[in-house]
Amino acid sequence: MVERLIKFIDISILKTSRSFNYVGVSVILFMMFFTASDVILRYLFNSPIEGAYEAIELMMSISFCFGIAYTQRQKGHVSVNLVVIKLSNIRQSILNMIVSLISFLLCALMTWQSFLKANVALNSGESTYGGIGPFGHVPIFPFIYLTSSACLIFTLELFVDVITSLKGMIKK
Repeated sequence: MVERLIKFIDISILKTSRSFNYVGVSVILFMMFFTASDVILRYLFNSPIEGAYEAIELMMSISFCFGIAYTQRQKGHVSVNLVVIKLSNIRQSILNMIVSLISFLLCALMTWQSFLKANVALNSGESTYGGIGPFGHVPIFPFIYLTSSACLIFTLELFVDVITSLKGMIKK
């Protein structure tokens, strides 16, 4: 019963992180075409897209954060294991558990603080600095909520790592 529940939660987190990753990749694709269009309009027709800098800035917040959870699932983040590979299997499992737990706790704290920051931005009416074009003075709270949500998914992926490490320690 518990094993099936854990499996269901794991699959749900995977599907969510994969969906977030697809959105992040789509934003990067759109950002590429948007930047290329801005450069072409700027240099060929002397007519850049107004507010392009602010738009790219907002899109970068989404593209980075939306891919981080799926990268964690795929174990695609950089890791250095010069010392760890010399440890016994049980010590590697213990160290993996400690690192996963610390990472989970720190990201949970970051997620909590990110949502608090989003609430402050919502209540204060915080917006982008630029006053040029359609992207001047855009409220930033939706983007902070989006990045906070992506951070939450990353935190859940780290929680899966904690559970996986714990299961690995128990089996050994």
